[in-house]
Amino acid sequence: MKKTLYALLFIGVLVVAVVASGCIGGETTTQPTSSPTQTTTTTEEKKVTIVIWHAIGPNELKAFEDLIAEFEIEYPNIDIQLEQKADLETSLKAAIPAGQGPDLFMWAHDWIGKFAEAGLLEPIDEYVTPEILNKFSPMAQNAIEYGGHYYAMPYAAETVALIYNKDLVPNPPKTFDEMKAIMEKYYNEAEGTYGLATPMDPYFLSGWVHAFGGYYFDDKTKTPGLDKPETLQGFKFFFEQIFPYVAKTQDYNAQVSLFHDGKAPMMINGPWSIPDVRNAGINFGIVPLPAINDQQRPHPYGGVRLIYVAKLTDPSKKDAIWTFLKWFTTNPDAIKTLSLQNGYIPVLTEVLNDPEIQNDPVLYGFGQAVQYAIPMPKSPEMGAVWGPVGTAITDIIAEKKTIEQALQDAQKEILDALSGG
Repeated sequence: MKKTLYALLFIGVLVVAVVASGCIGGETTTQPTSSPTQTTTTTEEKKVTIVIWHAIGPNELKAFEDLIAEFEIEYPNIDIQLEQKADLETSLKAAIPAGQGPDLFMWAHDWIGKFAEAGLLEPIDEYVTPEILNKFSPMAQNAIEYGGHYYAMPYAAETVALIYNKDLVPNPPKTFDEMKAIMEKYYNEAEGTYGLATPMDPYFLSGWVHAFGGYYFDDKTKTPGLDKPETLQGFKFFFEQIFPYVAKTQDYNAQVSLFHDGKAPMMINGPWSIPDVRNAGINFGIVPLPAINDQQRPHPYGGVRLIYVAKLTDPSKKDAIWTFLKWFTTNPDAIKTLSLQNGYIPVLTEVLNDPEIQNDPVLYGFGQAVQYAIPMPKSPEMGAVWGPVGTAITDIIAEKKTIEQALQDAQKEILDALSGG
């Protein structure tokens, strides 16, 4: 999952994803007769075929296939076809305008802005009622909307949390002061030990920036915020209070290895990192990043996995599409299956509160962290932000620039890019 999310940012995943190819124009369909806000039970003789394009790996795909098989038993007149695409974005952008795209596709929420503005998505406003919205966590509700319209449904999320070695840290820190005390205790660069292992890039630093009210980019105003005093305060907090206790490398694998090798008692990372933590034999726990004080706590970026509705060439299929979307994303048994089998962090509140989920330290730990996360910006303009912010972080670490100068330069570079300069 880590690799998927990085592909989305600088990497880019969160996050993360699902969807595959084929022309959908051949089958005969009949318009269902139920209200669009009700679950549609299709009883006509002729099947409705719904094509989903995805880019999910084979280890995660089986859970989707099993769930779809269950759905097709319950709704025998709706046929779901999963089709994988190696280059999902390119395939979608070529096929949808030509009327040869899928009905649905799966990816992280950060595509919603550029796909909506390109006219590649179908609004589903008539189906997404307040009752439906209230089933999900706030971050998931935010992720499916763009420009006043709903274009997708959420089924999982991810963000970063504090992963700690229980053999070194029996009780996780509840406050940043406690976290700092642990970092001070274990930091000894001469012996190759550090207080914390953390990748250092815009995604991983975002929580500390947001803790003080700063931001990289505002979706509502479509403006960067690197020149804001709150953003500067967040960067200073990280580089003055955390950076002194970490290894001075931006190499992701090098940071992670410190935790795997027992040379750091804590690590900031996401659910994608857990398989390797387990393989390293670490006795670990997971908690949200601790609060700095009563007023400030980290709010890291998060990614939400969505099932998008592609621009439809056959509107008569829309009720059947919603039948599947509603079943797949609001069915507690389906979401619980994805959580337990694939390690997906649920955004359906009923599943988050399920005792079996709460008894799973990984799902519960990251589930709590997601409650404090902020969705990555959805605007297409965010693509011009990641690079300059990443360069600013690199220049600060290398002591090429002061924090103030690095952020000022990043702000100017972003504004120039957005203005076409």
